[in-house]
Amino acid sequence: VVQQTGAPNAAQLLVQGVPCRDLHTKGTAPRLNGRMEYDGENNAELLALQRIDETCKQLQTQGNYLEALECMERGLVLRQHFFGADSDEVWRACKVVGEMCNLLAMTYLQQEDFAMVLELLKKAEILTERDNAGRAVTFNNLACYYRRQGKLHAALQYLQKALKIENKLDQVDNPADTYLNTCAVLSQLGRHQSALEHAQQALILLQEELSRVLGPMADGNEAPKADRIAVLAIAYHNVGVEYEFLKKFDQSLQSYRKGVEVSERFLGPDHAITVTLRNSCIAARRAIMVRDPQARLQNLESKGRKGRGGGAGTRRAKPAESQEAMMSPRPDGAAEQG
Repeated sequence: VVQQTGAPNAAQLLVQGVPCRDLHTKGTAPRLNGRMEYDGENNAELLALQRIDETCKQLQTQGNYLEALECMERGLVLRQHFFGADSDEVWRACKVVGEMCNLLAMTYLQQEDFAMVLELLKKAEILTERDNAGRAVTFNNLACYYRRQGKLHAALQYLQKALKIENKLDQVDNPADTYLNTCAVLSQLGRHQSALEHAQQALILLQEELSRVLGPMADGNEAPKADRIAVLAIAYHNVGVEYEFLKKFDQSLQSYRKGVEVSERFLGPDHAITVTLRNSCIAARRAIMVRDPQARLQNLESKGRKGRGGGAGTRRAKPAESQEAMMSPRPDGAAEQG
């Protein structure tokens, strides 16, 4: 892990950028009573910075994010020179560039360009030195990278770092997601009791998050966001998986069914998440009947048949990769897609 105590070294931040020596040989701009004193040279650099910022916005609008990142990095080098390496202006820019690195890293992860993913995320780790929320996102994404590489212990270490940061923050976007990602990794490592506890914590956080749009506190004025409903359904699924591993079969089936019920109600019977969870629930019932013939499954089986529809086309649907990564694999290792 690359650690750094001061402001980022611009040379470390560049993918393809302006060499630092070309910008730093002129010295630091003079200051007077905390304000910049502009001469012709400084005005030229400020205009160059403004042009870079405008170009960055245009590239992002066009969807050219890698070129936008390179442009942002050039702007960051200029800001270091123009405002000072430890200025608020530079650290605000670091935050924005770090967000872009994380966005691009996840795009390249889907394309399995693992070298680029790691380069971008290590860069984001440096850039988020003073952005705790951004660093937690970076650690989450590094965990996704290492999990895809089959390095589960490394993935778990980064998720634990992310949780440690998030637990100290007053405001966290989607805190349940880190718990679910941790649950899935712990499950793959065979640590099912701990995985269950993380899934249950995710459920608590999601129920708090969605209390205004679901349950008795809902006022009906706001529709729940589909992506958060999907995560809630996945949380129920993961609880079911871990109960199944722990041989608590009644609780397992209840949780599987609750996940399907939530997904069918709010996402629809043909949504990719609904199809995946329904197939997982069906497979779990069959597996549990084999393992525990004495289990009282008749009533659960009849209830579980409701809403089982969906043609062959929908059964092949897949959830979004980021959501699929949160799912704990079932004990028999059967494919969730049926």
